[in-house]
Amino acid sequence: MISTIAGLTQKDWSEKFWEWLLQTSDEANPLTTVGPARSWRYAGRQPTEFQKQCLEQHGESVWFIAPAPYAEINSVIQTFIPVGTWWLLVAPFIGVSAQEFYPSLDTLEKLRQNVVDVTDTVSELWTIYDGFSVPWYRINNTQSLIPIHNIPIKKTKNILQTDLQKTDGVIQTVQDGYWNFIPPITPGGHLLTIHSKAPTYRVDVTYNIHATGPEL
Repeated sequence: MISTIAGLTQKDWSEKFWEWLLQTSDEANPLTTVGPARSWRYAGRQPTEFQKQCLEQHGESVWFIAPAPYAEINSVIQTFIPVGTWWLLVAPFIGVSAQEFYPSLDTLEKLRQNVVDVTDTVSELWTIYDGFSVPWYRINNTQSLIPIHNIPIKKTKNILQTDLQKTDGVIQTVQDGYWNFIPPITPGGHLLTIHSKAPTYRVDVTYNIHATGPEL
């Protein structure tokens, strides 16, 4: 298991991933895709300013590859990444919970159990990159609440349980899931296939990744 990437642990990067994902509006959020996957949902708002800073300070950073649990089976996504020392953080199966999503889960233990139980239901899981299987790691961030700021202030398609107007754009999350870290990619084309299956969650998506353009 990798110790640190650009000065952060894998746990830290998984938290940064959720921050990026939950701050994204419905229109750009890959978790709200229904039907064919839309390529622009997956490359938008990357790299973030934090990712750019990591690249400048450490000579490496992490690019987030999001799942698409509601996209049509075998969706293909074209993603263009600027040339640079980017690790890929892939999320084949992830879960998050917060009292803002589920008001009845009014203790940390209830929130923790909710997201762990969902993650435990995974029955199939694999990631294939350029023809080779990539190992995954389970990262459990449920021991304490993790605040996510700047959440869009509105009801969203993937957060039906609450009116986010009440949160002032801040939610307290617990997180669990399976992650892949792929070493920095070389310029040119690459193929990434993600698959996971659980009773209420399915991902079957292929990324055509093109590393091109000037370094940032």
